[in-house]
Amino acid sequence: MRLPPHTATKAFAVVILTVALYGVGAAVIGWDGIRQHLRSVPPGILALTALLSLVNYGLRYWRWEHYLRLLDAAVPRGESLTIYFSAYVMVITPGKIGEVFKAGILKDRHQVPLAKGLPVILAERIYDFLGVLILAAGGLLFWSGSLTGVATGLVVASLIPALLLLLRNRRLRESLLARVTRSSLLGGRGLALEDALANLGILLQPGRGLGMLAVTTVAWLCEALGMALVCHGLGLPVGVGEAVFIYAAGTIVGSLSFLPGGLGGTEATIVWLLGALGASGPGAASAAIMIRVFTLWLAVVLGLGVVLAGGRKLLSGDRPAGAVQSSS
Repeated sequence: MRLPPHTATKAFAVVILTVALYGVGAAVIGWDGIRQHLRSVPPGILALTALLSLVNYGLRYWRWEHYLRLLDAAVPRGESLTIYFSAYVMVITPGKIGEVFKAGILKDRHQVPLAKGLPVILAERIYDFLGVLILAAGGLLFWSGSLTGVATGLVVASLIPALLLLLRNRRLRESLLARVTRSSLLGGRGLALEDALANLGILLQPGRGLGMLAVTTVAWLCEALGMALVCHGLGLPVGVGEAVFIYAAGTIVGSLSFLPGGLGGTEATIVWLLGALGASGPGAASAAIMIRVFTLWLAVVLGLGVVLAGGRKLLSGDRPAGAVQSSS
């Protein structure tokens, strides 16, 4: 499976735009104040924040492996790890092609049908979103700032049980799968829709789903606690519960913006909510920059490292010797 033309160019453009966005924001808020705040954070806080993000990645990789084995789609552990983490380098690409890329690689290199690969990816995204919603709902219990602009979040969070039930609806699952398969990466690749729906239903079974939702929520809680550490290191007046809410709300807004990596939307939400708690502009901006370094850009760097270490053949579309093209 080869990436569409100009993917690297688009990713590079996103990086340039991000640097420009951060630069403009820092110039407006004040470079000197931001630099002073960033320098004030102890190295130990930075190391622990990075470790919490790595725990997040590890738990979600375990979930990926569990799903593959559950659908009898397991591949050699080393290559599975390479496929999973190589996709991280594409988190910042428009359209989140990294998600579909994993299913395509499983099909081309290991004859795992799209009817199994796509449901795994869709289940991952569903539980990620629900897990972050749970954190946002829990964080609201500790929120001491203004709720102006947060009312919508309260309503959405209250719909978590309803969303779980709706996902048992066949028509909704079919609609979600249809949306995933519209990617140009899957052009000309057959998808057995009936099998895909059945496999997605397996992954969303209530008993199994609650277990995976718990694992997913813990994974995202790790990064939310990283937000609390960053705020503590910067000396911001933010409690742990409030930090969890701020991180979860920022992640949700970024996700709903459909921008690569949630760029712009996540940072703006974090700065605004920190400001609602009385944080200064430079302090809030420093927190947003720092947490994004450890929760977004660390993943991109990790993915790039995996690609350079052994994932380039995946990106080139080469198949293992003796591989046979699957038709479904």
